[in-house]
Amino acid sequence: MMSEHETGCGPEDAEDRRAAFTRGGSALLLAASAINLGLMIPGGFVETRDFSAYSATKLIAFNSFLTVLGLGSLVLTYTVGWRRTGYRLSFFAGLAFVLVYLSDLLVVFPVSPIPMSALLTALEWIGVGLGISLMFTTIGGMRSGASTRKASKPMYISGRILFGLTILAVLVIAFATWSAIRP
Repeated sequence: MMSEHETGCGPEDAEDRRAAFTRGGSALLLAASAINLGLMIPGGFVETRDFSAYSATKLIAFNSFLTVLGLGSLVLTYTVGWRRTGYRLSFFAGLAFVLVYLSDLLVVFPVSPIPMSALLTALEWIGVGLGISLMFTTIGGMRSGASTRKASKPMYISGRILFGLTILAVLVIAFATWSAIRP
């Protein structure tokens, strides 16, 4: 008869499979959430509402938050999926996605005289579902101890990558703000 160790069915093996599933699921949900958010950049093919009633300062602040959320989620995709850390930040990213989409769907902020298209509404509800799923998946990662299995080296983002992300963020913020304020 084969032992648990030989069959790969022991408690440690089951724990490793759960941690891998949680890690992969969290990374996938982070990437999907970032892509979903990116589809809704003002001036794109989905977000066509007019936000010219808002000041440029308010739009820059909001677009900065959304850009950090989107790009930060892509960085967290790597952090959770390959470095096995970042579950707490991922939980808060999921919460932020849910709050952003619900505030728009419930017409709290931002408000536009032009109603949301059916596609935008659908993508925002999908975003709510992704955010809630991300929150629950990352809770599983925190509980399973997957977040305590730290990589051997601290995470390092090279200066070139950081510079590239910064330039990309500035361009996204500028484009989104310019598109949102022109009627």
